[in-house]
Amino acid sequence: MKLTNFSLSIKGKCLLENVNVDFKSKTINHILGKNGTGKTCLAKSLVGAMKFDGDIEGVNKKVCVIGSYTNLPSDLKVKDIIDVTKRKFNVTVAQKLIEQLNVQEISFDNKMKNLSDGQKQKIKLLFFLATQPEIVVLDEFTNALDKKSCFDIYSFLNEYIKTSNTTIINITHNLTDIEYLEGAYYLIENKNILSNMTKEKVVNAYIKG
Repeated sequence: MKLTNFSLSIKGKCLLENVNVDFKSKTINHILGKNGTGKTCLAKSLVGAMKFDGDIEGVNKKVCVIGSYTNLPSDLKVKDIIDVTKRKFNVTVAQKLIEQLNVQEISFDNKMKNLSDGQKQKIKLLFFLATQPEIVVLDEFTNALDKKSCFDIYSFLNEYIKTSNTTIINITHNLTDIEYLEGAYYLIENKNILSNMTKEKVVNAYIKG
C-alpha cells in the first residue's frame, strides 16, 4: 500500500498534507502518533470510509479495518459467529484461525457482550481474517487489553504474518506493540508520516514529542 500526495482533513482541520509513503508488503507496519494527529481518520480513509485527496495505491485490494468501531453483534454467541464464519468463508481457513487464536478456550455459549476485551479481539480477528484480506489495518487494536491478552495476540500476529500473504498496518500508541511485534516503523508528525525509521528512533521521537 502506497500513499501519494495524500492529504486528509476533518471539519476544516488539516491532519495530513501531501504525504508520500510506501508501506512494506507482507510486513507489520507500525504507525505511531500522538492523540489528535489523525490516526483513526487515516485508518478509515484506507478503506474509503473517509474522503481524502491524493492517491492510495492498493485501496482497491481486499482491505479490512479492525478497531473499536468494527464490532460484531453483541447479542450473538461465540458459536453463532463461528458458524457464520465457517458458512460464509473458507472452512479450512476459519478452522486454522480458531486453532491459532485458541478460540476453543472461550466458552462457545457466551455472548459477545459478556466476553473480556481480549476475547472480543480474538473473535474479531477470527471473523475478519477469515475473509482472507490482502491488507489489514489494526486501529489501536491492543488498547486497554490486559498483559496476557496482548501477548497472546502478539504471538498470533508474529506467526500469521509469516504464513499469510497479508500486509498489516498497525496504527497504535502502545509502545509494547513496537517492542514485541517486529516490522517497519513510521511516525505521524507535523502533518506527515515519517518512514525509514528504526525501532529505537521512532520510540524516542514519539516519547520526546
